[in-house]
Amino acid sequence: MPDRYDSVDESIMDAALDRILQVGIRRASLEDIARRAGINRITIHRRFAGKDNLVEAVLERETRRMLAEVTAIATTASGVEAQLEETILYVLLQTGIHRLVTQLLRVAPEEALGFYTVQGERLVAIGIDYIVGMLTHAQAAGLVARYDPRPVAELVARLAHSLMLTPGGGSVDFTDPELARAFVRHSIVPLMKHGIATTTEEVTDDDDRAHPDPASGEAT
Repeated sequence: MPDRYDSVDESIMDAALDRILQVGIRRASLEDIARRAGINRITIHRRFAGKDNLVEAVLERETRRMLAEVTAIATTASGVEAQLEETILYVLLQTGIHRLVTQLLRVAPEEALGFYTVQGERLVAIGIDYIVGMLTHAQAAGLVARYDPRPVAELVARLAHSLMLTPGGGSVDFTDPELARAFVRHSIVPLMKHGIATTTEEVTDDDDRAHPDPASGEAT
């Protein structure tokens, strides 16, 4: 996705989004989209090289808009734990109730699941990059532990995508905001603050417990 789109690109994506929300992706023709944007079909092909690329651009733009909202919300929280909690809670909940999810399920349920399964790779990649950037910034500021943030980011991004496709069926009801918040607070926030323990770290901890410092007076 280009870093910048001009006003014509934006109007095309706006028209595409409106039409997709009305009739679904398959029935949203380039002719309809061009008519809504006040341009001709050739302009869409020239700028997006076809409908598939246009749909991908729309989806990526909406995802990045949601993540920008996340950043704005997080800055209103006090303290790193509260900021992490608000960030991840918003991502997990908003992913499932975004209009591109709920409306597409309403107007074209037969294509919604397949579409988000196919597009899931790109969505997860965007989420991972966003979370890695957030954690890297927090590490540089000394707010969270130093660790490789990518595995943690991947777990959280894949959880968000999984909840979008299958919101129910687990032990936590994510449709209940308080239950979702409790899960994030007690399970996700500590993970993001401290990272995933490596095998070396786990072995070291076990050795420390099995062979305490003699000066401490503890028995082996």
